[in-house]
Amino acid sequence: MTSPTPQTVTDEARALYHRGLKEKAEGRLESAIAFIDAALAANPDFPEALCSGGYILQTTGHHDGALAFYSHAIELDPDYFDALFNRGCLHFALRRLDLAASDFSRAAELQPTDAGARSNLGAALYQRGRLAEAVEALQKALALDPALIEAELNLGSALRRLGREDEAHEAFMRAALLQPDCAEAYCGLGIIARTRGDFRQAMDYYDCALAFDPTLEEALSSKGILHLLLGNFEEGWEGYESRWVDGHRPVPVSDARFDVARPETIAGKRVLVVNDHGLGDTIQFFRYVKMLADHGADVTFAGPAKMQRLLATSGARVHWRDTNDFTGAFDETIAISSLPRAFATVEKTIPASVPYLVADPERVQFWRARMPGAGFKVGLCWRGSQDFRVDPRRSLPPSALAPLAALSGVDFYALHMDVGADELPTASAGRIQVFGDGFDLGPDAFVDTAAVMANLDLIVTCDTSIAHLAGALGRPVWVALRHVAEWRWMLEREDSPWYPTMRLLRAKAGDDWLELYERIATDIAVLAQEKEKD
Repeated sequence: MTSPTPQTVTDEARALYHRGLKEKAEGRLESAIAFIDAALAANPDFPEALCSGGYILQTTGHHDGALAFYSHAIELDPDYFDALFNRGCLHFALRRLDLAASDFSRAAELQPTDAGARSNLGAALYQRGRLAEAVEALQKALALDPALIEAELNLGSALRRLGREDEAHEAFMRAALLQPDCAEAYCGLGIIARTRGDFRQAMDYYDCALAFDPTLEEALSSKGILHLLLGNFEEGWEGYESRWVDGHRPVPVSDARFDVARPETIAGKRVLVVNDHGLGDTIQFFRYVKMLADHGADVTFAGPAKMQRLLATSGARVHWRDTNDFTGAFDETIAISSLPRAFATVEKTIPASVPYLVADPERVQFWRARMPGAGFKVGLCWRGSQDFRVDPRRSLPPSALAPLAALSGVDFYALHMDVGADELPTASAGRIQVFGDGFDLGPDAFVDTAAVMANLDLIVTCDTSIAHLAGALGRPVWVALRHVAEWRWMLEREDSPWYPTMRLLRAKAGDDWLELYERIATDIAVLAQEKEKD
């Protein structure tokens, strides 16, 4: 449908509309609303009045009404740039990212020289995880307007997530030059420096960011995580409390302090522990939930229902409830990942007794019957979450498993539920057994995986929840890590203070996974030969 012409919008409606714009410009919002409403009463199909009315509704928090106004304006005039742009902004604010990207994409088509539409498109694509497309949109925006600092910041973040650290560094540096007090730019530079292994430079950048904005959560969190990586636990846990960036905090920061040497800080306390991160974190930190219960706290755990069966094998006396159920009266409410801070954990006080989880005996027998043979049995996991926010580069390409295919006397089993038909190279696919459709597809997570692990001689995994499960079960596990790994694996060491049965193997600079798995294959061959001799 074509947009209404001046003849189809009455002079009366247009006069009322312009009066409304004047009132709005002079700060008389209620009067502006009245005039725009009058214009729409005189002419309901008036795109400009609908768009302006939508904007007022949006700024006053009436989001549904704003969307209805913008959508009606766009129905009347599908090429109405302002309405598309504004609706895209509202969709973005409401985290409806695909809808936002669609509106911004259409707006950019209509006005190819508008840098703002391209920049916003790039931001929506970045938040959606469509990183390569985001980079393209943001680069086009900056070509149109090199002074768009938000575009530079988003470009730096997208490039970093893609592993293009040098280009990301340049983008953050340009942002800092555009605005010398831009805390976000220095935080981005710090993250790049940490990835490169330049930890002193990273700390300096974080300090610079916090000098400009002491409340910037990403800088506080990043600095805390760097301290944890370096083994500075006390400083690290404090910064780690800012890990919920962008307001996604499930519960407020807790000042709770628990001390096993002072029973009064635990015994009899009603404590609600809330799950706040991924399943690997849940497994790693559940040891503290058990410790609270073992020392007399009345513990309620709000976590994923699918984890209850596995976690219950810890023997922890806890009440279970849904992840988002925070109701009831408690002395303390605390996120599970905040428990190490509450217990004032340092390396020598990590509660590292394993196993603290146990595989179901019946499932162990069930899977043992499906894993015959006397060969050295190795479970493999080569990928974790592909969510760009949790660093999918911790996963490795299946091609890196190639050195394992040449080993004799070794049986390999995939610890994945959904191995694609063409995911593994031919040589590896012929050596790695995939358990199929029935594997861990019930309502309870990891029950079959844990049972299979009980029948394995070794688990070799990338940095994902499988590593934590194997460690919590006390199984022999080797974790293949990037050269600079996540904070919990610390630096350079081959052991983990969290899991005594774990060995850490690190890629060389540049994250050469194939070279790492050549080393892993050599070491597995030695173990296989030793088992054969026995």
